[in-house]
Amino acid sequence: MSKGRAGAIAYWTVTVVLITFGALGLLSIGFPFLLLGLMLAIVSQRRHETGVVVAGVAAVVGFMVGYILVAPLGCTTSASSVDPVEHTICTNVLGIDYSGAGGYQPNVFPGLIAGLIVAVLFALSARWLAHRIASRRTPPPAVPA
Repeated sequence: MSKGRAGAIAYWTVTVVLITFGALGLLSIGFPFLLLGLMLAIVSQRRHETGVVVAGVAAVVGFMVGYILVAPLGCTTSASSVDPVEHTICTNVLGIDYSGAGGYQPNVFPGLIAGLIVAVLFALSARWLAHRIASRRTPPPAVPA
């Protein structure tokens, strides 16, 4: 078996395992794994280009970081005998206030937008860094005298 074929088998094995685990665990921790597996499947035709794969992985990581920082992660609802109206307070990592009365359901849209912005920044940074590292490894072309 050639080295290229073994690499392709390994690549697709990892991709399928990530997608399967992500789909099975979607209601708990599976979403990042599913997203990463789908990203690897999307860039599979260009998997030999380090910058493309690194940028894709960085984009998935960046999306998850941005989303987790901004989106509401946990909510508590309370009411008192003095004020019988329920009040819901949702918290997140950055301390952004998501609260409302009654059966308040916070909007996850700010988390999605933050995730997309951070994903683009991570992907561009990773692509730039991969290109910079690759250009240091490759000697410049000889200049004819």
